[in-house]
Amino acid sequence: MKPLRRTIAALERRPWPLAVFAGLGFTLLVAGAVALFGSVELLDALVALGDAKLYGALALLFVASACAARIAFRRRRRLEEDLDDIVLSAAPAKQTTGRAVPADEAPADKPAKAYLR
Repeated sequence: MKPLRRTIAALERRPWPLAVFAGLGFTLLVAGAVALFGSVELLDALVALGDAKLYGALALLFVASACAARIAFRRRRRLEEDLDDIVLSAAPAKQTTGRAVPADEAPADKPAKAYLR
């Protein structure tokens, strides 16, 4: 597997780091946009709030955007995966005896995919 695909697969398995980076990016984007494009009255009102309230608002914005990104990055199971689980649970148990089975009689390693029929 190529390194980029491996990285993307790891991010799909653990979406919280990606959600934290997305939340951080959104928070910095909003803060920068307010600082650049905000009117003078808005900036004066923000300064009048004080540091504690501004830091609290930024923390709230970060947490909200990280949680929203986590929900957006949630991977939904496909119908094929559900069908694979059904087929795997209905598949007979593998033979565990020491007798060797000829190749023409050997069952397939993987059960047939029911959705392909």
